[in-house]
Amino acid sequence: MASSNNTMWAYVYENNLVVKKQVPVPQIRDIDVLVKIKQVSICGSDFHIFKNDDWAKETISEGTIIGHEGCGEVIQLGSNVKNISTGDFVALESHYACEECESKGLTADNCSHYGIIGVHGTTSPQSNRIIGGVFAEYIAIPFYCCHKINEVIQDTIPLSLMEPAGNSWEIIRYIRKRGLPNNIAIYGCGPHGLNMQLFARHIGIQNIIAFEVNLFRFNFAKQFNMAHHILNPFKTSPQEILDLTNGKGFDVTIDMVGNISVVESCKNSVRDGGLIILFGLPSHEALIDHGENFSQIIFNNEEFIMNYQNKKITVRGFTGRSQQTWIELLEALNKDELLRKKLPEPLSMIGTLDKLDDIMKSTLENHLKIGMTSFNLYSKDIKLYS
Repeated sequence: MASSNNTMWAYVYENNLVVKKQVPVPQIRDIDVLVKIKQVSICGSDFHIFKNDDWAKETISEGTIIGHEGCGEVIQLGSNVKNISTGDFVALESHYACEECESKGLTADNCSHYGIIGVHGTTSPQSNRIIGGVFAEYIAIPFYCCHKINEVIQDTIPLSLMEPAGNSWEIIRYIRKRGLPNNIAIYGCGPHGLNMQLFARHIGIQNIIAFEVNLFRFNFAKQFNMAHHILNPFKTSPQEILDLTNGKGFDVTIDMVGNISVVESCKNSVRDGGLIILFGLPSHEALIDHGENFSQIIFNNEEFIMNYQNKKITVRGFTGRSQQTWIELLEALNKDELLRKKLPEPLSMIGTLDKLDDIMKSTLENHLKIGMTSFNLYSKDIKLYS
């Protein structure tokens, strides 16, 4: 166990602010490992937390160490940890099961009360266990959240990207199981939108249309060259959009932005019998037609049928990845050099975690995905005892 008087630096959500402070190094349980964080990346939800918008106020637990995209080196093992050794380099799954499910050997895949590191604790009536996030020097995390990465992938991809990439791969798995669509519309060319374009091309979708209004992201998506068409929806008429699908509408439309106007565009451009995917989190809550808001649909991975303008549409919310998603994504990356080459392209590595608070106050208009390495100025090795 880590010595109880050892401390570490971390970013903590306190009193509606994110504060950089020293906190105790977390203690591990018998199924946990202690990971020394080596690299993190910043999710859009982290910007919501730093801004303390409506979503953050309603979602983030007081005292939570934030951040959920990370990787690092295993430095300590609980007594019941399986298939992991000290010294292993691991990418981290952010979703974890409640203690009751863990006692049955289950992961977050089969837990309706799951928690998300750095976001919120488990929602079980018996336990609201909160696991701190990766914007820290160390994290204590269940062993089933740790995924060892082989050298082929480790040498080419910053491993904090594995967690966010898994979101898009999970969506692609779902789409492929429903039957490969002829066409797909991806609204938003941020990091997740680019991942969707890359994975849609990988599985062989023949007509990938991406929409973006931000000029930098628009031009980057053009250079990324995974979508067949990149369009500004404000400069493209509804008829021109319809013509891209031979007048039928898109088989699948995906909101990677988190904006009610984008959801309206998804509803208008999808065909009768088509599918709408909701992934992007809004800065404020907005109701979808059947009376639930974005975060309910997304965080509960809900699926329902919507009737809209004489169309019957399937709506599906997405967050997280399954254990099988990790297996399939790592296998695809191991085999496909193009995936390994393209996946890191949107990432900009900007300094160490010491400077995260300054980075979050900066203008980041010319960056798509921000990555940072571990704490440096304050970092120290902790002493372990048995």
